[in-house]
Amino acid sequence: MSAKRVDSTIVVVAVAAAIVGAVALLGVLGQAWMGYAPSHLLTYLPMILLPIAFALVAVALVRAALRRRQTEVGQS
Repeated sequence: MSAKRVDSTIVVVAVAAAIVGAVALLGVLGQAWMGYAPSHLLTYLPMILLPIAFALVAVALVRAALRRRQTEVGQS
């Protein structure tokens, strides 16, 4: 697998985890607003997926910084 494909995969997984986590969080808030007890699944999904998404974004940023540091354009 090329480095570009790995970076794209990391970003896609991070975005998907963030979207699913955010939708689950909105579901918890909606259920609480309506007076229902939020389900356990909707409660745990944001607690697990949002930190994973932020960690994956951090990994993608570090990989981009390291790749940029390795490529020297010229002497300034």
